[in-house]
Amino acid sequence: MKKILTISLLTIALFSVANADNKFSNLTEDYLTTKASLNVRTTLAKDPQTAANVLKILSNDSNDIVREYAKNNLK
Repeated sequence: MKKILTISLLTIALFSVANADNKFSNLTEDYLTTKASLNVRTTLAKDPQTAANVLKILSNDSNDIVREYAKNNLK
């Protein structure tokens, strides 16, 4: 039983690592520009694993700090 649980957890961890480059890729421009708080946008812009399409949206944000973090992570 322990062996099955260990294998299952390792498989889940492997899939998580494999999909890490697509982090937050399903966020829409509408959400980011109208509903997301400044803290959420800043956190997303700071995270180097945030998807490139989200960083592109945030690079045009109304907040200077968010724009700078997003542009730095796009490089």
